[in-house]
Amino acid sequence: MSLLVGMDEAGYGPNLGPLIVAATAWPIAGDPAAFDPWAEFNDVAGPPSRSTDRLVVADSKAVYSPGRSLVPLETTVQSFLQLCDIPAKTFSGLWSALTAGCTPHTEPAPWFQQEDITLPLEADPETIALHTRRWQTACQRAGLPTRPVVRATILSAAGFNEQLAVDDNKSTTLSRTSLALLASLVDPGASDPTLVIADKHGGRNRYDGFLSEAFGDRLVFRQHETAALSCYRLGSLEIHFQAKAEEHFPVAMASMVAKYMRELSMAAFNRYWCRQSPGLKPTRGYPVDARRFREDIAERLPQLTIPLDVFWRQR
Repeated sequence: MSLLVGMDEAGYGPNLGPLIVAATAWPIAGDPAAFDPWAEFNDVAGPPSRSTDRLVVADSKAVYSPGRSLVPLETTVQSFLQLCDIPAKTFSGLWSALTAGCTPHTEPAPWFQQEDITLPLEADPETIALHTRRWQTACQRAGLPTRPVVRATILSAAGFNEQLAVDDNKSTTLSRTSLALLASLVDPGASDPTLVIADKHGGRNRYDGFLSEAFGDRLVFRQHETAALSCYRLGSLEIHFQAKAEEHFPVAMASMVAKYMRELSMAAFNRYWCRQSPGLKPTRGYPVDARRFREDIAERLPQLTIPLDVFWRQR
């Protein structure tokens, strides 16, 4: 069985909240490079349009931003999760399902230990179920041998800082985290081909060393390296790191899953802190507002005995 895999992240830039890397893997009965999900799922999902019948699939920034409704993002992601047989009734349950059994309760951050969220937050469950059935029909029509797979790695502020202490470079942390997730999903020794498309990691153009490390020092063949596209072969894997890779359907879906988990994480974070400091203005965690938020809760941090590294990402 061949695979078409898309990878992307959410939360690379903020000082608050987690960095999340997600991957979607699509089973293909043939050449993955010849499979066009935009065409196969055109009646189910596609780029933003005036149509109210289709799910929206795109770079998550085009689907959700501050001040806009979460419904389009949540409806698409929740229906996709149900297609993948991922339980998504609570934040903690979804975290565990996406991260292979890890749970937010093992994190040192009290906002993950104490703040669970019932899902969906805003979307209509019946609408989600309807779109799930449409996904299933489209996958059968496209001849997918099995249902898609979705996985994620969630680096909380504490986890991010711990890895950053080893890497001493934010981009390196992203690359190592992403390729460790990929190595848990695909097998370069498989007899059938796998095509992986990932969004570029910041301004990085070379990935061969990280690929070799993630896959047990296997030999990596460099095929192409430019600012727009870096391509490698590793056994039966072909791996593309591309600028604006969200133009590819599996990458766009990964972007949306990562963004959804990031939004849920920040909802838990803000619920905790607003309960601790009534009247506190919530934050999305990006640098300028993150500094404002940090100043607003400065008095509460020592009272709650929360170490700075559990709360604040160093880069």
